[in-house]
Amino acid sequence: MAERTRILVLTLSFGSGHVRAAETLAREIASQDARANVRVTDALRESRLLFRAGYVAPYWLMLRHAPSAWRWYFARRLEKRDDATAPEWAFMRGCPQVFDEIARWRPRVVVACEVAACEMAAAARRRGLTDAGIVAVVTDHEAEPAWVKREVDSYAVADERVRESLIAWGADASRVRVCGIPVGREFTAARDEDEIAAARARLQLKADAPVVLLMGGGMGPTRMGEVAAQLCRADAPLQIVAVAGHDARALRGLARVREEHEARRASSPVSLRVFGWCDEIAPLMRAASALVTKPGGVTTSEASAAALPCVLFDAIPGPERLNARRLVEAGAAIETHGSRETARATLRIVGDDALRARMSACSARLARPGAAAAIARIALDVAGGSSHESPPRESSRGEAAAVVAAEGLRRRTA
Repeated sequence: MAERTRILVLTLSFGSGHVRAAETLAREIASQDARANVRVTDALRESRLLFRAGYVAPYWLMLRHAPSAWRWYFARRLEKRDDATAPEWAFMRGCPQVFDEIARWRPRVVVACEVAACEMAAAARRRGLTDAGIVAVVTDHEAEPAWVKREVDSYAVADERVRESLIAWGADASRVRVCGIPVGREFTAARDEDEIAAARARLQLKADAPVVLLMGGGMGPTRMGEVAAQLCRADAPLQIVAVAGHDARALRGLARVREEHEARRASSPVSLRVFGWCDEIAPLMRAASALVTKPGGVTTSEASAAALPCVLFDAIPGPERLNARRLVEAGAAIETHGSRETARATLRIVGDDALRARMSACSARLARPGAAAAIARIALDVAGGSSHESPPRESSRGEAAAVVAAEGLRRRTA
């Protein structure tokens, strides 16, 4: 019996979107080819403390305390056409488990769902640890030069603008395909009154009061607590469902808001439910009247698939700003600044049936429900060898050589 084709979907959990995209693609690949053996790996999960301190922590510190510094830094990377987000040695020493897994498990394809994942997969090819094809999946409406690697066999991008950017930075035009951003099939169910009612009944939400879904991107930084507090002051019936993801700080803030609101609940027509990580995002989007969120690429694509109007806040400088602009220009979202403005825009949408219907229709027109299926087909094509062309290696590419190289790497970085 032939061995099953091994496909590694590699990501880094900077927020929840990259992880959801990776899991969506893994499911889609498996559904298209029952013989595929698909594995999802989060490179940050077992990365070394020094890597997190030097690569991850500065990112979050800038976003939380100095967003203007991140804006300058990201713009500078684009201007200088930086071809890496970190030196190759930093990835190899900071995330040795990734390179060890690639060498030992011997995937036929690595699907990279984050820029650093793409850099690691390319480094593994250059080091002779693998012959795997590489499919780079850009899950925002802006990319950066670090995505462009000669080892990449195929790029799957969100739109034509991203495609043109990658080509301008040196990517082979024949390898860059516009697919959209991958979202799960569960988000594409019909959004009619029956579906909305069924979703609300499943989630134990009232059928006769608007539902606002409040999300913060999985890991922050975000002012979800401030937005929730403002929404809790509404004088009309409103059901708020806040999902903080893995952002413990946001979860604590939301819990405080809920406690304060419960103390005066008898005089308020507003309810607030708070969750950390939640696997029920698709039903929540079907149940919601509006989504209030940071404009991550995956989250906003899920909202479009669900035909959901959006109120956007706290956009991270760089890709999230372009994600927000795209939705606003299409009439599918309102971008806001400050928690009071966010709350006012939200209450305006849920209180105006005609506005909500128009925004819902605009949101639906942006949807690319076939994105995940298209990217899965690309990955399977590369696995079958139809697109894969291996560049020269620095060392032998046999299985034994790969394992020996990985063992040497592990000992040097232990």
